[in-house]
Amino acid sequence: MTDGKAYRRDVLKAGGAAAALGVGGGGFLQTLVESEEDQPSTSGIESFVGQNDVVQTVCSPNCRGKCPIDVHVRDGQVKKIEPHPPEDEQYKRACVLGLSHTQRVYDPTRLKYPMKRADWSPDKPNPQGRGPDAEFERVSWDEALDLVADKMQSLKADHGAESVLFHEGSGNYGQSGKSFKRLASLFGATQSAWGIDTNVGRGFNRVTGVGAFLPPTNEAEDWENANTIIVWGSDILSSQFQMDASKILDAIENGAKLVVVDPVYTTTASKADLWLPVEPGKDVHLALAMMHTVFEDETYDEDFLRKRTTAPALIRKDTGELLKASDVFEDGGENQVVAVERGSGSPVALEPETGGAYALFGEFTVDGVACETALTRLRDHVADYAPEKVAETTGVDAENIRTAIRWLATRGPGGIAPSYALGRYKHGHIFGQAYAMLMGMTGDYGRHGNIHAHHSGGATLAAGDWASPSDADPGPSLTFPEYPDAMIDGDPHKIRAVYSIESNMMGNQFPDRQRFREAIRSLEMYVVADMHHTDTVQHADIILPVPHWFEQEDICSGWGSHPHLGYRHKVQEPMWEAKDDYYAIRGLAERFGYGDRFPETKRDLLRKLAGRDDDIDFDTLFEQGTQKKESVPIVKYTDAFPTETGRIKMYDDEAPSEEGVTFDVPRPLEDRTADDYEKADEYPLMFMQKHSRFRIHSQYEMLNWVREINPEPQLDIHPKDAKARGIDDGEYVRVYNDRGEMVVKAKYNDAFQPGLVNTDQGWWSRDFVEGHLQDLTHNEVSEVGQTMAFYDVRVAVESAPDDVDTDKYGSDNPRGSGAKATPTGGD
Repeated sequence: MTDGKAYRRDVLKAGGAAAALGVGGGGFLQTLVESEEDQPSTSGIESFVGQNDVVQTVCSPNCRGKCPIDVHVRDGQVKKIEPHPPEDEQYKRACVLGLSHTQRVYDPTRLKYPMKRADWSPDKPNPQGRGPDAEFERVSWDEALDLVADKMQSLKADHGAESVLFHEGSGNYGQSGKSFKRLASLFGATQSAWGIDTNVGRGFNRVTGVGAFLPPTNEAEDWENANTIIVWGSDILSSQFQMDASKILDAIENGAKLVVVDPVYTTTASKADLWLPVEPGKDVHLALAMMHTVFEDETYDEDFLRKRTTAPALIRKDTGELLKASDVFEDGGENQVVAVERGSGSPVALEPETGGAYALFGEFTVDGVACETALTRLRDHVADYAPEKVAETTGVDAENIRTAIRWLATRGPGGIAPSYALGRYKHGHIFGQAYAMLMGMTGDYGRHGNIHAHHSGGATLAAGDWASPSDADPGPSLTFPEYPDAMIDGDPHKIRAVYSIESNMMGNQFPDRQRFREAIRSLEMYVVADMHHTDTVQHADIILPVPHWFEQEDICSGWGSHPHLGYRHKVQEPMWEAKDDYYAIRGLAERFGYGDRFPETKRDLLRKLAGRDDDIDFDTLFEQGTQKKESVPIVKYTDAFPTETGRIKMYDDEAPSEEGVTFDVPRPLEDRTADDYEKADEYPLMFMQKHSRFRIHSQYEMLNWVREINPEPQLDIHPKDAKARGIDDGEYVRVYNDRGEMVVKAKYNDAFQPGLVNTDQGWWSRDFVEGHLQDLTHNEVSEVGQTMAFYDVRVAVESAPDDVDTDKYGSDNPRGSGAKATPTGGD
């Protein structure tokens, strides 16, 4: 490849043949330049054995890896990829998907040119034309950006800037999002407030004052110091397939006990000392049984509870409120709580990080007010959750419950490592609250060997208020679950246009897919920037082609992974007419009159952002490729907690409530996993969608190498459930509920307990014989968690109708070497 163009012979030389490289056949080759006139001729043999140029860059999906990699290039073709040691070499990593970009960078689904839906215009949007049958025509970049800018300004003038939504996903961990938010803030548009995978973090935050998605946890290099690790709802050895997983194995080699809590016998469970096969959605019951055991055994950490929690704080029996120091002492603070000293019985105001001879249990009267300690209230609450009593509810043997928590409470430092899966039940925020308090009881905060999540905290680029400048007038925000009502019904306000980057969500990954597609059809303009022709792109009015990561420089965060920032050096110039998101963002800024607020080039932007982070030197980062942020603490939670009292809350007198349940202490609340759910008989099987080792959300769906071993969606089903329905292994089945259906191949899988079925997430529409897994899910969220509940779903399963056409997965598999590009029209 030269001058940013790929030539037929170059592609064939890359691996001896297109199939060997893994790129598509005829359909892909038709998209390449047909002539090599005036190009220097090079022997295929010389090309094959020639010298590689090696460029250090970074792999950037939402996978927790953010792996520094070396890309080998020869004759303008990416030939090989291998891990590159970062500044701190113990974080060297890479996975099979990251090494497969030799295919992805040349995949036929790559978007090549700016496109416009053929039957769309700003004045006549023809929303019914969106979807699978939409056709597109090629336009210039200037024409595309003029159309977008003119329509946005027209909507702003007629309906207010908030009628335009700037939607950002998580498909790229570079810095484009900061400029995207900056443009939205200056324009006054509605912005994304997320709504996926925030449940566990919300519950944890109510107890500790920290946590957003999953809570911060010690960096992975410290995990080998753990003596007990409870991996809860995470197949960390499959879905977190880089450094974090290896550190679990290091801990085991050092003598740690590994407990896995999961309804599925996962790869991680197969490595465990103890597997607790909890029933779906019964995790809070199990956590409360563990608390019961700690109280029963008296293995709680008394010193920690007195010094760093509100366990000794007094609760007024008359109101249920914490007794405040301002009610007892003349100089007492309104945020201070009161404890009682043992022996003297005197009240004392609790200071953060201050121990003392405080009573942990008991009833006391202070100034005529009857009180009891928070730990007494919690102990009485969990008295009803003895392991023997919850064994049937949870599906976990009582003695195994006791063994697991006894290991954590008595073997020294350790931790509980949940995944986002716990939050994919409607009321998953309660688990976040429960396990945060459980670890408070065992004193597992602020020590080497503590673990609080299944991936570490990592590093992000600190750019201050650049994304939301102080002189801007940013518009409102919407969580993802609020999108459909806003677009269709105008609640809380009408969204008329969407500009989407780094996301295949609205057309493929969001739950209740048909509702979201209805929402898209209500828009006057839908702009999608992407690297590939995804399901979401197919619903767009304006398509903006974004380069592969190897074709755009950036600074990548190591959030959720490792304490480095990485410089994503450009390996090759963008192919076809693809341009960095920043090009479009700055182009729109100029059309809106904000051009002077954005640096002229992407390099200038990155230098400016890096200059706002005191831990990072741009030139050092650029030259080394990675730079470790020394300010990232290896051990977390060593300082006072950012709560009102500076302590972990063992009781919350300002707790939220929903459905008549108050969460002053963790109280189980279930939706579709409840035993008495009204449609349990009609839809008897719980349905989940595990993360797959073969995809990062919906990224890498197109890779032929992966499709050779994971060729199509399937339904994991226990043989007992399948045989009861007359379903054979490998038979196509119809999976359905009152929202939709899909047809996939049944796979007998003893790892899934009876009553639970699964189809791995990340498949595109084209991969299903009929329907889609997100046609089965719903968009109902809890009042407190506001998080999409992908796992809180029930289905029925039956044999597929005889007339279902399954030829696509016969001998003429469209994912083979003869794959054709998705038709996008144009050139």
